[in-house]
Amino acid sequence: MAESDFWFWLLTLGVAVVAGGAAALRWLKIARLIEDTPTSRIRSAAQGYVELAGNGLPLPGTKNPAPLTQRPCIWWSYRISKRTEHGAGKSRRKSWQTIASGTSSVAFMLDDGTGQCIVQPEGAEVVPTESTTWYGDTPWPASGPGKGLSLTGGRGFRYVEERIYEHERLVALGDFRSTASSGEPDPQVELVQVLAQWKQDQPALLQRFDQDGDGRIDPVEWEAARQEARRTLTQRRAERPPRQNYHVLCLPDGDRLFLLAALPPGDLTRRYRRRAAFAFLGFVAAVYALGWLLQSGFG
Repeated sequence: MAESDFWFWLLTLGVAVVAGGAAALRWLKIARLIEDTPTSRIRSAAQGYVELAGNGLPLPGTKNPAPLTQRPCIWWSYRISKRTEHGAGKSRRKSWQTIASGTSSVAFMLDDGTGQCIVQPEGAEVVPTESTTWYGDTPWPASGPGKGLSLTGGRGFRYVEERIYEHERLVALGDFRSTASSGEPDPQVELVQVLAQWKQDQPALLQRFDQDGDGRIDPVEWEAARQEARRTLTQRRAERPPRQNYHVLCLPDGDRLFLLAALPPGDLTRRYRRRAAFAFLGFVAAVYALGWLLQSGFG
């Protein structure tokens, strides 16, 4: 083996060993995390890192169609690649160069039957419902997959789109936060406003609180008016609808996993365990090949 080839394969196998081992450990860690994190109900979920499961719905008044297929989604990701060629003769190689890509960052709703939670998907690792690949002759697809386009290659552009559809069942791990709706009036400000409103109608104010009939409101009578205003505000507050709590699931602080998956927890765990197993097999094969290479090179 030529010296240049030896060092090339030494570097390649070294990278394979590190990458395979790191991937196996990461995916096994994710599988264990999913297994060890109990599924919480939105209505009673604790603040902080949680696992939720429910149906994904668009926020009221919003739409988020997938860019390439226009299918109704709550999340999508797409990538468009152009076929390129390098070299000449026997060393001629073909590859795909990404020319356009994008990932949805539009918030959507997760509903588990006990409550609703706004999901902000930016920064999440996503396991989609469906991934579609097809080919065409234009930088932007002229039509969707299965409409006269080749699914086996031979065209100049490749389109890949991943989607999570509306009403799909989702599992989500992330940082759960609850905030009450704003706009609660200040009690003291409300009291001043009520008294100011009453003072604008002096005849009615005197009729209600001028107990001695002298045509004016003295300090004792004014205190009685203040007490009546407080009772009026207490009754108004009791009749108001309760403040709504808004729940949000978003990217956790630090390096904790933010995961959105259109799979049941059991299937999701098996998926990551399979990935870990394949990565470990690749790690073992790379270690064996690296050992053989070092033995043949220095033995």
